[in-house]
Amino acid sequence: MTKKKIFILAGGTATAWHLCNLVKERFAGRFELCVGDSNDQSLVPASTLSDNYFQLPPINDPVYYSYMLNLMEKEKMNIVVPLIDFDLAIFPNDNPDVVKLNLLSTAPDASIMEICISKSKLSKLFENNGIPVPKQYESSNIIPEKSYFVKPDTGFGSKGVRIVKGKDIDFSEKIIIQEILQHPEITVEVFKKDDFWAFVCRERLEVKSGVCTKARFFQDKGLEEIIHRMDALVPLPLASCIQFMKNEDQEWCLTDLNMRLGAGTALSSAAGFGLASAFLSVLSGNGDFKDYLGSVSNNQMVVRVYHEIKMPCMS
Repeated sequence: MTKKKIFILAGGTATAWHLCNLVKERFAGRFELCVGDSNDQSLVPASTLSDNYFQLPPINDPVYYSYMLNLMEKEKMNIVVPLIDFDLAIFPNDNPDVVKLNLLSTAPDASIMEICISKSKLSKLFENNGIPVPKQYESSNIIPEKSYFVKPDTGFGSKGVRIVKGKDIDFSEKIIIQEILQHPEITVEVFKKDDFWAFVCRERLEVKSGVCTKARFFQDKGLEEIIHRMDALVPLPLASCIQFMKNEDQEWCLTDLNMRLGAGTALSSAAGFGLASAFLSVLSGNGDFKDYLGSVSNNQMVVRVYHEIKMPCMS
């Protein structure tokens, strides 16, 4: 069988590390593994697993887009897997340049990413359609001594997210100002292939640098129903992860929608819900994806530990 050349971006992320491990452990006969990141190879653990590693320009570099297209054409890539929102927006699956290369992008199409890249637009869409989201505040409604949840309008990985008093908010930034929600904080991981769906919920018991490191697994029909309603408005891709917390009325509120695999997805794999493996199975062209999506017992606990890797000296 001819191997498909898969190009995993943001190679330094925990998501990329998990995907690359799965490619080598379970799908080595199906894929040739290419990994890209802006860091030197000596700083990217997933590079030790790759068949080909590419150090890329920073994503905000003006040459990034043309560089990437030229690289993917030259290397005859078959599949590109964006793992951060900026790459998803640049390489949607209906991007004409991507389509011209006969390249499959795992990102949603451009019209969906245009909505998803702006957290304020996405929140307004769901609010207008009866899906609970955190209450938002304009600068004119801010009480100086009250605390608010502030985050960038675009971004990922909890970067720039903070709780601040109204008097300390910097309104020169493009931000969203929201009510502070209540725990538990939940991630729902979703697999969707045609009319087949599979879900698992994990409570984020401990989070470091925006990534879950201790989790409790469970099922929740209410969250599943909300996600089906969301999909009717913004169709979900093959794999996604969606976050919720509760408001003062104890309603589940959507806090984040990620149209991609998440950094905590490896926790679900360890629990028995192989979202990332099912994702790779579909990309490889096999129909065995259901075999990876096992049921997870309520209150199953999974914790994350770190693994040290000796890397090659910096070039």
